[in-house]
Amino acid sequence: MVAAGGLAERDLRRLIAVVEDGRRDEPTAGVPWAVLDGLAALIDCDELSWVELDLTRSHRPIQQDRAEDGSRVLDIDLDEPLDEAYWKHYRAFRPCSAAAPCGHSALRWSEFYTLRELRNTALHTEYFANFGTTDCLFAGLPTAAGHTRRVLCWREGGAPFSDRDSLVLELLRPHLAELHRDAQLRLSGIPQLTRREWEVLRLAADGNSNAEIARLLFISTGTVRKHLEHIFDRTGVHSRGAAVALMMPRLQSPWGQQDDGD
Repeated sequence: MVAAGGLAERDLRRLIAVVEDGRRDEPTAGVPWAVLDGLAALIDCDELSWVELDLTRSHRPIQQDRAEDGSRVLDIDLDEPLDEAYWKHYRAFRPCSAAAPCGHSALRWSEFYTLRELRNTALHTEYFANFGTTDCLFAGLPTAAGHTRRVLCWREGGAPFSDRDSLVLELLRPHLAELHRDAQLRLSGIPQLTRREWEVLRLAADGNSNAEIARLLFISTGTVRKHLEHIFDRTGVHSRGAAVALMMPRLQSPWGQQDDGD
């Protein structure tokens, strides 16, 4: 059976499972490994990567790789810098510049180059040819200015990534951003709140009453009270003021402030 958007119903169930498994799995500096494991089951590829680049310092804060055999490598603050030639070729490589800022769709190298054209690019010739890479499907995610954060699916030989593969990553992309934020919250020890709970807390911090919050969010006052009760349970406090004082200085709503970096 084919579901809305052209994906099989089975694929949509697996997409939901990726998100649910990611929320349950142990956090990492990138995304929980269950996320990359689930994505590998959805998209046929030789390797998956979660990479953050600091373009201002020519530095890689995070390099998280999952190989086809399931092996895992997570590097934090890699010591070896990417050389100047890499960055020159990187900026001249059309898929890199096309996705900025924060590409709003999944992109494929094969959308920009034929295989012959790809093999004639300096970036491929000097770096990716060594790995036999013939196509890459990737999506940009929100991050700080001057950085890029991407999830990348690598393919070595065979057919290019399909429209179906691109749709899978596009549908998962906003959830990947939330799973990363959720992982960072768990690593920092900040209590986990849902998107709606952060919205309620932010409006409460602005001095809105329960009735005003309900009107602004198009929900009932009873629902606002229920969200506040959940916030109190998760933070261990017993009043709106205490919850605001505890949470807001430590982290503005992770969904309310997003940089537009790629």
